Amino acid sequence: MGIDSLRIGDGCGETWGSAAGQFLDDVDAGDTFGANWAQQQQARLFAVDHGCREWAETTALLTATASTTWPQSDDSIPPVVHLRRGILASSDARQRALSRALQGISWRAIRTYGVDNTGHLHTHTGVYVGSDVDASAFEGWRSAHINNSPLADEAAHGSGAVEVRDVADGDRGLVAYVMRNTPGLDTRGERAHGLASAPTSQQRGAVVLDRADVSPLTFGHTT
Repeated sequence: MGIDSLRIGDGCGETWGSAAGQFLDDVDAGDTFGANWAQQQQARLFAVDHGCREWAETTALLTATASTTWPQSDDSIPPVVHLRRGILASSDARQRALSRALQGISWRAIRTYGVDNTGHLHTHTGVYVGSDVDASAFEGWRSAHINNSPLADEAAHGSGAVEVRDVADGDRGLVAYVMRNTPGLDTRGERAHGLASAPTSQQRGAVVLDRADVSPLTFGHTT
């Protein structure tokens, strides 16, 4: 079965390919994933990045993924089910773990969703930290995902799940990564703002977020 023929949700007769095509036709400029929305989100990302660089010493990029196939059958998981059971199931636990890890330190998080080459989603949390920390500080966050997502694979959450780097003048690695991975915000090359010129995988991921009623990009408060 091709990925476009996969049912978009559990018990849903609509295929992923037809849902994505219809969704793309329905997105207007002012809608989430539209051109105006994308421009606004890019501007906000740059503003947040600029403000955080005044006090942050470190940035961290935390990535949580989930298997896209059922462990008992190896069949592909419908993408909305994958998002809910594999990624969202650990969301509260990850948030609590992050708050515990950075208690007493100023920090601010940006959360987005990236896609694999099929359009299945994973989540990225970019964190500005007002102290010098290393990857070990986020071990509780990594464990919170593995222990609370029935589809999380511990082998997939090794050293690559947490990337920490110093804040350097002119280095916009974190915000650039978020823009590349958020559906509709990647305007490298000849791509325009919004979903219309985004890769097919990002278009597929966008309709999954819409069907699950999940915001593609959220900004936390400075703590």
